[in-house]
Amino acid sequence: MRSFASLRRRADFARLRQRGRRASSKTLTIYVTDALAGDLTSVVGITVNKSIGKAVARNKLRRRLAAIVNEALAPSGAVRLLVVARPAAAGIGYPALHAEFVSAFARA
Repeated sequence: MRSFASLRRRADFARLRQRGRRASSKTLTIYVTDALAGDLTSVVGITVNKSIGKAVARNKLRRRLAAIVNEALAPSGAVRLLVVARPAAAGIGYPALHAEFVSAFARA
């Protein structure tokens, strides 16, 4: 079960990109801000562009990222997070993707 809620509105995605602290790696870009007053849990958005590949590859990457985020956010407090996958993310395995996410999240 997920320990976070999903970003739904386009305005929320845009606000995170404009105001969030950014950290980039070879395969991911992460935007982080503090939780808003009404947020009970972390709120996360995952963006996987069509440049990643066909729908099967994009959905697989999205599920992997959701699992990684769920594991990484468990001990931390509530935040708002946007994860943007780059095309290189489709070609690496789960352990390498996990390591890059943890590294970028620590920097942000």
